[in-house]
Amino acid sequence: RMEIKKASKKYSSQISKLMLEDLKNPDKRFPKEMIQKFREHASVEIITSEFSNPNLISFLALENDSFKGFIVGYKKDKYNVYLDYVTGNKRKTKELLLERFISYCKKEKIKSIITDSFEFFDNYKMLLENNFQVFKKENIAPKLEMFWLRLKLKRT
Repeated sequence: RMEIKKASKKYSSQISKLMLEDLKNPDKRFPKEMIQKFREHASVEIITSEFSNPNLISFLALENDSFKGFIVGYKKDKYNVYLDYVTGNKRKTKELLLERFISYCKKEKIKSIITDSFEFFDNYKMLLENNFQVFKKENIAPKLEMFWLRLKLKRT
């Protein structure tokens, strides 16, 4: 049974491992420097230090006490959140994490969640299926366009 719970420093090494796994075979369109920065950011030390950020919003997925995925974002201000990263062993895991993240934001009276993605990522399709809408495109490198997406939250 999948359990979604608030993330903690205790899981920093598993979070790091999963992020580094995601970065193992990046799409050739990504500049090498960009991937290197992502890898540096995925270090256990940096992840551990993020838990002292008061604006952090993060949950993880456990199945039979085994780490399966996580989601992380940051409050930008009282009403806006930036969704930074979501990953998991399966699409369903990521969907459960996203669902929990969105319900937390609604409870906190957040008005919108902003994130970025690339058209060829599975997460891009998942975000669109969860009512995120593209509001801006940005050229990152030749043949590499990043999409900015927003989910406007309604009060429940």
